[in-house]
Amino acid sequence: MSDDQNSPFSSPEEAAKNMVELLAQEGERAGTPLTDREKELLLQTRSDSLYSLSDSEELRQKAKALISRIFEAESPEEFDRGPRSFSDSMLWAGDAAYPNIVALAEEVCRDIREMGYPPLQGWKWAKDRMQLVGCCCLVVLAMFVMITIAGIVNHWK
Repeated sequence: MSDDQNSPFSSPEEAAKNMVELLAQEGERAGTPLTDREKELLLQTRSDSLYSLSDSEELRQKAKALISRIFEAESPEEFDRGPRSFSDSMLWAGDAAYPNIVALAEEVCRDIREMGYPPLQGWKWAKDRMQLVGCCCLVVLAMFVMITIAGIVNHWK
């Protein structure tokens, strides 16, 4: 977000730190606390750093599971959440550098969205495409009728 006046954070780095702290709190509640090294990795800018370490896949899975728990626990209504909630922090933390925590949170968001709206297959896909083509034909036909009516009206004058 470009409007820094509305941000509850002084910088994107502070927002990322807030995300990591909220993740660490959720980890403690879940019984899988984050180590200081894991917190540092999550705060690093998105690079191959999270993917090059031998234990990074374990960290990725652990963080994604905790982020999923946070998203499930947070209110979906924007006005019911606090301005420093995990979801809102994610919006402010992704402005400057791109920390690993933001990248993982976006992966979880994408996974949740894909689970809610799986891709259409078979007859449902064909039906959807036929409806799309039908609507396009109706729009073209409606434009043709409007042009014809406009031509008739202008011809009478």
